[in-house]
Amino acid sequence: MNGLALTFANVGYGEAMLLAAADPSRKDGVFTMLIDGGGNTPAEFAGSTSGRAPFADFIQKRQIPHLDLAVCTHIHEDHISGMVPVLQDLAPDAFWQTLPGDYFRKMRELSEDLLERPDGKKYIRSLNDYRKLCGMLAERGTKIPDPEDLPEVFRPFEGLTISVIGPSAAKREALRACMDRIYDGADPAELPAAISRADASMNNFSLMLMIEYAGRRILLPGDTNREGYGDVTADLSADIFKVGHHGQKDGISRELFRRIRPSYVVCCASSDRRYNSAAPEILAMMQEEGAALTFSDCPEVLPFTEGLMPHSTLTFTITPDGEISYRYE
Repeated sequence: MNGLALTFANVGYGEAMLLAAADPSRKDGVFTMLIDGGGNTPAEFAGSTSGRAPFADFIQKRQIPHLDLAVCTHIHEDHISGMVPVLQDLAPDAFWQTLPGDYFRKMRELSEDLLERPDGKKYIRSLNDYRKLCGMLAERGTKIPDPEDLPEVFRPFEGLTISVIGPSAAKREALRACMDRIYDGADPAELPAAISRADASMNNFSLMLMIEYAGRRILLPGDTNREGYGDVTADLSADIFKVGHHGQKDGISRELFRRIRPSYVVCCASSDRRYNSAAPEILAMMQEEGAALTFSDCPEVLPFTEGLMPHSTLTFTITPDGEISYRYE
């Protein structure tokens, strides 16, 4: 390959990305990184006509020989659970996430019966999957650093930088407190409420990444919504922006969008537009501000998705001289 390719797999309602960048200094010539893995619920993919499929299917077809880095932006089923079947066969050198690196050791298996609502059960599943995933990776020698030990600017090779711009230290502390209320001997009667509070807060604890290559910038904020940028001090300007929270109403504001000023927006909304994702008013605002809209799945939000056909991937390519293009496959 030549340059950098960032692929958004169609995993329905969820996010799963593969980044590959040419690095002649490596034996296989490529730096490879995963960001999230979508969900792992069979119903998400059953009978789909929009091209969605489990992330593990996508990765298996790529026959990736080595994985340098995997990132879990936050613990929600539609981001982490699909990583489990992928990484059990492809353990990365390092795994970045938002809790202390050894926190999984104090976690215990939780019963999904603790919460009645389906989304609550999914959240409990994501906690159990996080525990399982970290344990599996630790056994295989993957490094799981504490968030505060992540490099301010990570340079896999000359020309590519990956910066962690959030969450802040205060948010990391708040996340730890949420988890402690669940796993530090909470009164069983209070456990369902503690789990629900953590679930409701999780989006704005997302790991936020800024990727720079050939003078171009890519902002990947996980599910951070417009309220979650309040303590982010980094330069947010980016050429490619993956809008937070699947493009729901709270995903971005016009003021914040003008700080980013992207040429391209990726919206990871499902074809059924669950939870009112790909909100028409958000899409209209971003288009009015001059950005081209792209989608990992096929939500029908006319006129913004006019002519959008079923596809399994959306891939952005940046050449070594900084030219950006994208294609659906």
